[in-house]
Amino acid sequence: MQIIVVGCGKVGSSLAAELLAQDHDVVIVEGDQELMHNADHLDCVKIIGVPIDRDILRQAGIETADVVCAATQTDNINIMVSQIASDVFHVPLTITRIFNPANRQVFDAFGLNTVGSTDLTVQAFLRKLSREEDEREIQIYQNSVLFSQMAITEDWEGETISELEASPDKMIVGLLRQGVLILASPELEIEAGDRLVLVSLQ
Repeated sequence: MQIIVVGCGKVGSSLAAELLAQDHDVVIVEGDQELMHNADHLDCVKIIGVPIDRDILRQAGIETADVVCAATQTDNINIMVSQIASDVFHVPLTITRIFNPANRQVFDAFGLNTVGSTDLTVQAFLRKLSREEDEREIQIYQNSVLFSQMAITEDWEGETISELEASPDKMIVGLLRQGVLILASPELEIEAGDRLVLVSLQ
């Protein structure tokens, strides 16, 4: 895919690196020349200029872009970039970073497809506290769906799926037994060495 990453701080540069590793065509747009140095090691097109300038965005290829990721450290710029990408250039998918969690209602009011780094970090801590690991996130119908595994405690052995309770925002979808996924059913019995497979919306 042709993806424009707006913002080259730690988040933007790391995102660009991951996208390049997945063989996407990446262009980085950044207004601060110093921040652009975060991408010195990346083999992609880099454009220094005001991210909300339509000519700069055209130079980045926004007219044919599949995705625009607004990942700056300024919420107002992220909002404006996403609106220009969506409303003016009709980019099929825009993803917008929320830098300040207090601004979430503003982003929601604009109907933006958002990623909150603070929220994701908090959720990561909570998953670790719940003994969840080996996470995998996928996109389904513009929603981020997170699959994770959870170790089975000895007191759960012999229990059935129907006797377990996941948290309100998670669903048990199956058991991982010797590397093989067994889909959940109410009567499925848990054995030693099993791992729960959980799914949640992000």
